[in-house]
Parts: sequence; C-alpha cells; structure tokens
Amino acid sequence: MAKPLPLSGVGVVRIILKNKDAFQCNLRSKETQGERTSYLFDVFYENAAGTLNIAVEKDEIVLAALNLSLGKVTNLNNDANLKKLCKYVLEKAA
Repeated sequence: MAKPLPLSGVGVVRIILKNKDAFQCNLRSKETQGERTSYLFDVFYENAAGTLNIAVEKDEIVLAALNLSLGKVTNLNNDANLKKLCKYVLEKAA
C-alpha cells in the first residue's frame, strides 16, 4: 500500500514519484495550437483524485498544474518535482 497524500497538499509530487505504481492517469483531452500542445489528464492516487494540465512547446514543458483537491494546486513555480511527474505521465501516455 502506498503512502497516502497529506490533506495539506504539501509534498504530494514527491510522494507520488516514490509510489508511481499507485498513480494512475487517463488522457481526457489533447489540443494543439501552433507550437503548443496542451494535455488534460484525470489522475488518481490512493486517497485523491483530480486533474493534471500540461502545456508543451518545442518538446519543453512550459506550464503544468496538478489539482488533487487537497487545498493546494501544485504548479511548476511551487514544486520543481512536478516537471519530473509530467515527463513520466507524458511517456506513459505515449
């Protein structure tokens, strides 16, 4: 059993990365406008469900937001590990 996520939302990406087998993601939509491709995933982990939005330009993740309804939305500005999770999700979805 994977470690549950704290209700505060602090450190959730690190916990998910350490317990990838308990993390599930399903591509809901993919849109391309010019050089930017946007992805929307439904994500699930043990005690939480939510969405992961990713925007990619020229093979670089430029925007990302993870919302697991835990009181905090995680983005690239407040958690550097989110880029690692996004790369994992995009590789898994390919």
